Amino acid sequence: MRYRPMPDIQISVGEALPFTVFDRTGQPLLVKGHPVESDLMLAQLYERGLVEDGGPGARTDTRESEIAQHTRYAARPSARLRDAEDELTLLHRDLQAGVYRDTRNRIVELARDLQDAWENDPDQAMGLLQLEAIDHRLSRRLMHAALLTQVLSVPRGLDESRRLALMCAALTYDVALAQISEALANQAVPLSEAQWRSIQTHTSDGVEMLRRAGVDDEVWLDAVLDHHERVDGTGYPRGLRGEDVSIEARILGIVDIYTAMIRPRAYRDAQPSRVALRDIFLERGQRIDERLATLFIKELGVYPPGTMVKLASGEIAVAVRRTAEGAHPQLRSVIGKDGAPLAYPQVRDSRVPETAIVEIVPVSQYRSALGSLNVLWARGATAG
Repeated sequence: MRYRPMPDIQISVGEALPFTVFDRTGQPLLVKGHPVESDLMLAQLYERGLVEDGGPGARTDTRESEIAQHTRYAARPSARLRDAEDELTLLHRDLQAGVYRDTRNRIVELARDLQDAWENDPDQAMGLLQLEAIDHRLSRRLMHAALLTQVLSVPRGLDESRRLALMCAALTYDVALAQISEALANQAVPLSEAQWRSIQTHTSDGVEMLRRAGVDDEVWLDAVLDHHERVDGTGYPRGLRGEDVSIEARILGIVDIYTAMIRPRAYRDAQPSRVALRDIFLERGQRIDERLATLFIKELGVYPPGTMVKLASGEIAVAVRRTAEGAHPQLRSVIGKDGAPLAYPQVRDSRVPETAIVEIVPVSQYRSALGSLNVLWARGATAG
């Protein structure tokens, strides 16, 4: 019998399953007609489930017409984000090669997809990309930056067109470094003269690439050009100061600093999010816009979604949602006291002494033990 991934159709908790779902060995996970009992179960089905190829749930099934109404990121957000990362990598290669296959519209569509992810569940979208901050892969980092622009642009009241232009800028602001970005991240020796020149000119080079691809949105282009400008005039390439640096460029500058710091380099380990936010705090009012820096720290909280922490119990948990108490995010324990991965994430309360947060731990150390990331944000996890 042949199988294919479970189709992306809208299924609600409590609803009878319209087809049988199998695992990779051909064993039924849930049979047709059985109700879906929780969001956690639903997330597991979407993540692992297969259906008979050509059988119930195939494209002849009338329920697949609901795909058009279903939010793109609702079913398998982690897989959707990986697909988006692959698309962005291709877009960067096209821009580098001077190949323009509807490049501008593809970037805009990708930015809209990320906006969908944000609007569907901002904590999940941020958390998934925070958990992928285990290397300095450019497309992954710029997608993270694009989502994080929403942390500032939404509360600052930027209109929809400017928010979209800013996300497009975030997806492309380092495109001129695409060919050498990983080499730079893995380089422990000082920059060569050629590398230094590339860094100094990458903002203007990126703008030129985008203009050749048909981009004429000045908000987008100015944000790319000026994301290394600083409010005290010490930035580049134009040495702008204060309000002469657009708000979009100031936002992009902050998320660029944050996403770079939490990723490893050859000469240093990845910095914990708390350290990155502290450094942004210390720069506020000097090189970084004071109000935006303060707002960014307030909105992300002490432990942004996707931060992995060690608890007093010895468990390893993931911060999954922000709360009004920035130092006490919602937690899901993923590794037990014995060091073994848990079958299902367990709810933990950091306000309780036994499960208080002791320290932030490197994602790279525990990422392989996480299994399905989508279930971390399912509402069906239990305390235990």
